Amino acid sequence: MNVPAVNQPGLQQWALVIPVFDDWATVAALLAAIDQTASLVDTTFHAILVNDGSYAPDRHEFDPAGYRRIPCIETLNLVCNLGHQRAIAVGLVAAAALPHVAGVVVMDGDGEDRPKDIPVLLRAAAQPPGYIICARRRERSEPRLFRVSYWAYKVIFRVLTGNVIAFGNFCLIRRSALNNVIHNPATWNHLAASILQSRIPVIGADTIRGRRLAGETKMNFISLLLHGMSAISVYAELVMIRIVLATLGIAGLTVVGIAIVTSVRLFTSYAIPGWASTVFGSLAVILTQLLVFATIAAFTLLNARSTKPTIPALDAMQFVESHEVASPETVHATGNIP
Repeated sequence: MNVPAVNQPGLQQWALVIPVFDDWATVAALLAAIDQTASLVDTTFHAILVNDGSYAPDRHEFDPAGYRRIPCIETLNLVCNLGHQRAIAVGLVAAAALPHVAGVVVMDGDGEDRPKDIPVLLRAAAQPPGYIICARRRERSEPRLFRVSYWAYKVIFRVLTGNVIAFGNFCLIRRSALNNVIHNPATWNHLAASILQSRIPVIGADTIRGRRLAGETKMNFISLLLHGMSAISVYAELVMIRIVLATLGIAGLTVVGIAIVTSVRLFTSYAIPGWASTVFGSLAVILTQLLVFATIAAFTLLNARSTKPTIPALDAMQFVESHEVASPETVHATGNIP
């Protein structure tokens, strides 16, 4: 996939990765808003739009001649719908192939990641090298039910993994860290959780969640649940080990309960006739189920460790059917990617 480099003297260029699914009008408004952000001084963007299997007929045609800060717009057409997180992973791999960019800015295409916050990330990027800059929400704009559900997701994530996740997709990844991210198999499932798991140093930049520029949000309770499960799946081994240990702990308590019931029945006169056998049988069934579950979980964990993971840097581009590049050198070029 050959993409022309668009270099302008005195300007620092970043890749801009945006996943798109039937939201072309909103993405067009977002790019226009980025282009009109006055505080983006001496900065240009190579925009990478990852078309995640869109089927809407009203697809927007982008012309870079209408932008000052976005001289190149590249559209990657995926062969099928992979989902938001995997579309981002494909975009990151494409961005890593651009030698002229300083790094990548990842953002959603609906405008809830505000263009005016991009300079906040860029300023934070001037801090010590080697860090990934992640947007940390000081205020959110979603309905209360969504915010409560999101809070519950973070609590469950903390309980199961022992880690705190306080950021989403909106982030800035410098080139020095980009190779690490795209070679991490966890990036294929969830970007934010993979960054947390990779132990790359993270700087949180305070931002405010914006509102959609057009249309209605596609995020609902089911989508949020899937998003949360994808994040937890990044720590699947750790979560499984914790569950096995918790199961064995409960099994230990069950054994203690069985011992107490047996002692009361054999050595005291407090046992009600028939009570001891009923309780003993119930606890024995619970103990058997716990041990079976722990055994299955252990073998599932061992099997997962022997399975070849999907590594974005090696596997992601197989899902790109074609790409289109709009730049000063080629207003509209289309190519197939084997």
